[in-house]
Amino acid sequence: MPPLLQRILSRRTARTAAVLTATVTGLYLVDTHKNAKAFQRTARTAWNGVLVGYDYKFNFTPGKANQINELHQRVADRILHVCQTNGGLYIKLGIATNSSVLPPCYLTTLRALYDDASSVDYSIVEKIVRKELGKEIHEVFSSFSREPVAAASIAQVHKATLLDGTEVAVKVQKPEIQVQIEWDLIAYRLLIKAYEYIFDLPLSFAVDYTIRHLREETDFINEARNSELCNEYLQTDPKLRHQVYVPKTFKEYSTKQIMVAEWVSGCKATDKAGLKQMNLSPKKVMESVVDVFAHQIFISGFVHCDPHPGNILVRKHPSDPRKHQLLLLDHGLYMRESEEFRKQYCLFWKSLFLLDKTTIADICTLWGVGDSQMLANATLLKPYNANRSPNITPTTNTSVLDAYEIHMKLKTTLKDFLINSELLPKELIFIGRNMTIVRANNKTLGSPVNRINRMARWAVVGLGHDPSFWVSTVPTHHLVDASSSSQSNDTSQTLTRQQPLSFWRWASLSLQMRFNYWVFEAALALMSVAYHFAQVKSYLEKVVLGRKSDGFEAVLDDALKQRLEAEYGIKVEGDLFDA
Repeated sequence: MPPLLQRILSRRTARTAAVLTATVTGLYLVDTHKNAKAFQRTARTAWNGVLVGYDYKFNFTPGKANQINELHQRVADRILHVCQTNGGLYIKLGIATNSSVLPPCYLTTLRALYDDASSVDYSIVEKIVRKELGKEIHEVFSSFSREPVAAASIAQVHKATLLDGTEVAVKVQKPEIQVQIEWDLIAYRLLIKAYEYIFDLPLSFAVDYTIRHLREETDFINEARNSELCNEYLQTDPKLRHQVYVPKTFKEYSTKQIMVAEWVSGCKATDKAGLKQMNLSPKKVMESVVDVFAHQIFISGFVHCDPHPGNILVRKHPSDPRKHQLLLLDHGLYMRESEEFRKQYCLFWKSLFLLDKTTIADICTLWGVGDSQMLANATLLKPYNANRSPNITPTTNTSVLDAYEIHMKLKTTLKDFLINSELLPKELIFIGRNMTIVRANNKTLGSPVNRINRMARWAVVGLGHDPSFWVSTVPTHHLVDASSSSQSNDTSQTLTRQQPLSFWRWASLSLQMRFNYWVFEAALALMSVAYHFAQVKSYLEKVVLGRKSDGFEAVLDDALKQRLEAEYGIKVEGDLFDA
């Protein structure tokens, strides 16, 4: 090549390299300082998505069955790294992706996200307050802690004092969240689509529903409204209105990115030492915890979806120091049940204890579910046998399948389970999250409460006084639709919706109602026997053998693990079912 041409090409190459370098550097600086690294985060997600797809494409094969567990772990670690590196809403997204239909290592690995939170500098907090409230911090607060007292994925909390002397908690949203949220939600949608493709499972049916709730969680005006609604519903119950307190919010100091609420203090509901120091009963405390969330699920239909211990504090009751009072915090993530679903869910719970296979099958058909027993297992968080009262059912171990066979069998089972994802009530997603966390709270305290029995009674209360729910002569969807529109306490009117009844027919149905009621009570009694046996056994192990035991919930965990191993060949290690 002539020297002149070489010089020309070298100059062009140098200019091209310089332009590219300047462009990339400029884009990087703009994205870093003006766009909260949104493009970098999305690019990181996309690149790792490609690597995950490549990994599964070439390594998830029958010939590499002995390496598939390592493959799952490698991908789970990669997703954890992306979520932790990106931070912010990715922490929430990673937790939301922590689905029970994925391999167990995903659940155990992504659990680390629950403890992953950073905070922003006080100087940034000052700017946010100035921007949102239009005033300097000292113009609104007489004192304001420079260091946050708590930090989470999207916000942090500072203790402060209003000018009138009122102590408050100031929740400040991290500034990058509003910039990053749309990019992050797009990445989340793509991530779920990738999961769906990789695992060939129906996962994306609930993406829009989940995204809507995640958006609402970043709006602190919505959170303040949720706390008020939560309190209003609690006031309708004569017992819970005294046992549970929701700190009031100050609307005049609250915006989309700042929320000011009454400062309250107490120990976590699972803090045994703290409860003991206040001379409060863990059993009474956990009864209130189960009751308040059962009331939300079965009665009000307005459900707190993040009831982890940090959001449930306990203090001595201001009116009676011998009693406790729960302090319910963090009302950002709530779910509103439809009245039709609420009635169906109550009926489903009641039918599980009556062994009413017809009603259970009818509800599962309405929900697009093909395997009613699997749904019952997920609902009760214990093994369920439709031919036996729902106590603890032992299982026998089978030979453990290889990892590839396990995955293929699980995939077939899950597809058979969810035959129509469009019919599945999206409420089940967040209800399952709520109950899993409540169950873990109970287990942490040693299972002082028979959670399943207590929730079953709330489910029956949620059905109201309509006696037709205790008979099986009317199609399930007719019962629910009729009761949702009106509640009649007149037995004869309810039972004659379909056809006029003779006296003998009326008497027969009345006897059936009474019989079913006592079957329900007998099922609860059997569960109580199993519960108390497990608690006594746990106590003896602790006293005699010095062995730590978490009581009845731990027994249910073991039974579920046995069921997984027996039916699917999956051997679960550790506390997979803990939130």
